[in-house]
Amino acid sequence: LGELAARGARVRIAAGALPHETIIIDRRWAILAGADAPGGRAYTVTGAPTLVGGVHALFEAAWEAATDLASFLRGDQPHLDAGSRTVLRALGSGATDEAAARELGMSLRTYRRRVAALLDALDAGSRFQAGVRAGELGLSG
Repeated sequence: LGELAARGARVRIAAGALPHETIIIDRRWAILAGADAPGGRAYTVTGAPTLVGGVHALFEAAWEAATDLASFLRGDQPHLDAGSRTVLRALGSGATDEAAARELGMSLRTYRRRVAALLDALDAGSRFQAGVRAGELGLSG
């Protein structure tokens, strides 16, 4: 993978295995691998726009949740202090910002500032991605 990245390929590492191999060609065609079976694996080729679009959306979600190869190899793991871990737990609880801030005894503005700092520390573009990244890094709230 390192050689591919050195040649310009963008490589990301997912936290878990993806269910099946999939190839998307020009966002117009998808080749979907079936389950591995004793008689061999079946493949489906489709050009149905709705299906190809759905498969592409799943790929994009997996790509965004994955870690880039350089970070994965460096083992980048941000240090989260006790306050950040508390905010991470609050995010995981699914509570609204207002309820979480109240529960943690801080103003809504402070809570949102702490959430923004947490997203930055985890190099995440969304709260969902922060949760995935925290899980990848083995960080608990």
